Amino acid sequence: MSGLSGTKSDDFINAAKARGEAALLDKQPKLTKLEKAFRHAAIRRRAEDARKKGHHS
Repeated sequence: MSGLSGTKSDDFINAAKARGEAALLDKQPKLTKLEKAFRHAAIRRRAEDARKKGHHS
């Protein structure tokens, strides 16, 4: 998504992704549905990365 820029939609999506990922450590963040989706995806990515590191150690 780093290549996307220029349109209002792209800017909105990139901002939501950044805000969702920035809220990873908050217990009850107030986010939009799109921001929550990006936050959830980042949490799943972190868990998957941790599992992969655990299997290769």
